[in-house]
Amino acid sequence: MARDFHVTSPAMTGPDVFALQQRLVALNYRPGVLDGVYGPTTEAAVRAFQRDHKLFVDGVVGPKTFAALEAAAPAPDPTPSERGLKALAEAKKHLGVKEQPAGSNLQMFGEWFGANGYAWCNMFVSYCFQIGAGYTIADGYPGGKGAGVYPGKGCSYVPTTEAWLRATGMWLGRSTPLPGDIAIYNWNGGEPDHIGIVNRVLPNGSFEAIEGNTAEGNDSNGGEVMLRVRLLTQVDGFGRVA
Repeated sequence: MARDFHVTSPAMTGPDVFALQQRLVALNYRPGVLDGVYGPTTEAAVRAFQRDHKLFVDGVVGPKTFAALEAAAPAPDPTPSERGLKALAEAKKHLGVKEQPAGSNLQMFGEWFGANGYAWCNMFVSYCFQIGAGYTIADGYPGGKGAGVYPGKGCSYVPTTEAWLRATGMWLGRSTPLPGDIAIYNWNGGEPDHIGIVNRVLPNGSFEAIEGNTAEGNDSNGGEVMLRVRLLTQVDGFGRVA
């Protein structure tokens, strides 16, 4: 290995990065488009590999990570996260729950979270993981804090949840999800807007997800827990809680 790989501006490129991406794919990690560019999606795949192989999770491919990549055996096909499946089962219990009164953002998940009356899609996901799986979203957020993080409850702010998934190596990028994965939506290309839990994959680049605070015609603040059909093109990517 001639050089370490880091995310930089401009990005590191070259045939060695392409070879790294190929190796990650062979090991069943998802570096995104095989383009020879060491960008955030490839870094996220490296972080996931480091986490799974008990390495320091920093997204940097140095000598130890490179050696582990070389020595690793091809991984079996991915399986759903046990915690994700438990959170999904909890989410299904609440299909049809609505704000009372309509348009108030008042509902059971915000009351549980301790921030009732505010946008609650991420509170709903936090509730499902905490109550259904005993797992706190964004717990141990790098640096000890993050916008919207409530210790012991989870997170209310979708950009923080995405950043946490990336930082902990649980970010999959825009790839085919599995049931129980966390879907992070981005409608406009800026910061992510909305969040849900994947129920199942559908044909032609679509999937079903259970989401809080949504509705036909108001995707991100619609006031109901619903089963929605979404497109892979509508997400920043997916996270799989280990």
